[in-house]
Amino acid sequence: MNNIITHPASHAVNELDSFEKGFHFENYMVTLFNKRKFRLLEWRGDKIASNGVSPLSNSWPDLVFASLGKKKFHFAVECKWRKQFFEGGTDWADRYKIDSYLEYQRDKNMRVYVAIGVGGTASNPEKLFVTPLDHISMYPFVYQSRLIPFKKNPEQRIDDAEQLELF
Repeated sequence: MNNIITHPASHAVNELDSFEKGFHFENYMVTLFNKRKFRLLEWRGDKIASNGVSPLSNSWPDLVFASLGKKKFHFAVECKWRKQFFEGGTDWADRYKIDSYLEYQRDKNMRVYVAIGVGGTASNPEKLFVTPLDHISMYPFVYQSRLIPFKKNPEQRIDDAEQLELF
């Protein structure tokens, strides 16, 4: 008979908390995009079996949108929320994840952006930065000063591509 492997409760609670925060920030990002101007095509949920097996899509960006404006295009957004900056910056992804995002961008011929929320809560961050992946792909730890040019008003709806400087 096959046995189901379980993890200690404290580990599961910590994982759930991390996944829950990720979900809340992803949801926040989805609601920022004006649904009359952008269509959400994909919203990936990270899934992993108790034996460590996970789908390839876990290594791809969280969200994929289509622009509904005059200029039609698709783009992806990887979402990261951090409680605060540490020593002036944040670890936003491991090198292997960054390489996966770069591969996705190349293979799908689709620009990837990284949304980094800092402070407040995952569903209402104090600061928001939306940067092209290419701008920070060489830095697993990115300094706030490098993100400043891509700072967005965390309460302002995204109505068009120009707001994100998508082109």
